[in-house]
Parts: sequence; C-alpha cells; structure tokens
Amino acid sequence: MEILFAGFFVFFVVNIVLVIWALVDAIRVPDDSMYRAGNKLIWILVILLAGFVGAIIYFFVGRPGAGGAPSATGSAQGQPPLPPPPPGSLG
Repeated sequence: MEILFAGFFVFFVVNIVLVIWALVDAIRVPDDSMYRAGNKLIWILVILLAGFVGAIIYFFVGRPGAGGAPSATGSAQGQPPLPPPPPGSLG
C-alpha cells in the first residue's frame, strides 16, 4: 500500500512540475509569431485546462524551437540583416 501511495505522490509531483514548467515557458515567449502553432493565450489555456496532457502537447507542438522561429523581417534575434558592403571596398 505504501508503494502505491509513493507512486501516486511521484506522479502528482511530476505532473505539477511539468505544468508549471510549461506555463512559465509559454508565458516567457516574447512574441506570438515565435510559436510553431497558435498564440500565447491559446497555449496558456491548453496547459491550464488540459493539465499534464496539455503540457505534453505544448512541448511537442507549440513550443518555439531553439532560438525561436526567425521573423519575416530579420534574423532569429529580431535584428535586421546587415546591408551588403559598398562596391569597391573588398579589393
């Protein structure tokens, strides 16, 4: 009986930690366009309403990749690309 209780306790703690980790991760994304799918409000609602399963779905479907998705106007850091060097400056 104690082993069963310990198993439920471990599952409960892992569940809470994973949900909190997913919520913090989703809240800290600075721009909605960085998500692979959806937006910040949708992912926060998915995590809160679906709990453990919602957190797993967020990590596999919605979480931005390493460094986030590149924006349409610049590099992955949100900076505009550098202009080309002027003609004749290379030689």
